[in-house]
Amino acid sequence: MKELINIKNEIDKYNNIVLSAHVNPDGDAFGALFAFKFMIEKYNSNKKVDIVMQFEIPKFMKKFDESKLIKDNYSDDVELVIMLDTANIDRAAIDNRIFEIAKQTINIDHHVSNTKYLNINYVEDISSASELLYKFLDIFNIELDEQIAKFMYLGIINDTGNFRHSNVKESTFNVAANLVKVGVDIRKINNILFSKSREKVKVFGKALIEYKYLEDINFAYLYISQNDMKELGVTEEDTDGISELLLSIEDVDVSLFVREDSEKMLKGSFRSKNVNVNKIASNFNGGGHVLAAGFKFNGSFDEIIEKVISELRGLK
Repeated sequence: MKELINIKNEIDKYNNIVLSAHVNPDGDAFGALFAFKFMIEKYNSNKKVDIVMQFEIPKFMKKFDESKLIKDNYSDDVELVIMLDTANIDRAAIDNRIFEIAKQTINIDHHVSNTKYLNINYVEDISSASELLYKFLDIFNIELDEQIAKFMYLGIINDTGNFRHSNVKESTFNVAANLVKVGVDIRKINNILFSKSREKVKVFGKALIEYKYLEDINFAYLYISQNDMKELGVTEEDTDGISELLLSIEDVDVSLFVREDSEKMLKGSFRSKNVNVNKIASNFNGGGHVLAAGFKFNGSFDEIIEKVISELRGLK
């Protein structure tokens, strides 16, 4: 609680605030960004709070009218920068210059792999950044409203897989219940986040047909190149969720999906039922959570898969 009060005290000092999150932002990144923006503004209407994301906004987020508030740049008079849901500075969806010109920088996150890269760092192992921010309602002494609750709920269901993952605790359900009490339209938010476009269905079909499975280590994996995506007529965003899809297959304990991005880097996403994939992802300078982690790697897929298989077999 003391650390959260310290963050509030820093927010009190500055009026020009920028919030940002990680590249390839998901529902928790956006949920946390908008929930915190509206919380700070409700706490003190004199605060100017901008959300700055210097990367393409995902299609699902554009279904929220509030997405129009996202900016792609910041002014040089920024005083306070707060990074949300971002494990390390290399994952920031904003250029690093802002951390040099701002008077204060704060990092609020829930990833156990967080490198604590800013002046003030608050990291808690909890379901989502959005659930973590719920604690600031008491710190700011403000009432929960539907607008704040909507985005907190978005973040929680994103990172818990709609309450299916092992990161769900009693507190998660308690927070979600309070969000629903103020009028969150859970059906609408679920449809926005989890409905699948025809393009996504197409690439998921390819995944289910072409994935590889190693029975001795209960490991499923798939690689999709830029050429594969062009042939299917899908985008990188359409491939999101494949690692979760593979993990849902019977007898699979660990899944890995790797895709080639537009810069020829390989982006990997691990999901697991019982293996610490955060540790495996660290071999490729990645990380995240014990049962869900990711990485970007400048090398070949063969290098990745050889190392992963070796690590998994070493655990048997």
